[in-house]
Amino acid sequence: MSEQLSADRELVSDVVACQLVIKQILDVIDVIAPVEVREKMANQLKTIDFATHPAAADPVTRRAIQKAIALIELKFTPQKDAH
Repeated sequence: MSEQLSADRELVSDVVACQLVIKQILDVIDVIAPVEVREKMANQLKTIDFATHPAAADPVTRRAIQKAIALIELKFTPQKDAH
């Protein structure tokens, strides 16, 4: 990989790599973690008080936390069959 990436493209590449790793982790958790563990994961993130938590001051971090909650809930919410 001799090609040099711009800072923006490198950042995008890093984000995509992280997304792929996270997907793999979620797949493993989906197999081995009981429902209670999955619910606790989402609930821990939901308990962050955005009014006082330092992470809330950064809009990128705040959005990341909100997206993480949504992904956990989407991934672990039982899907109803279309039958």
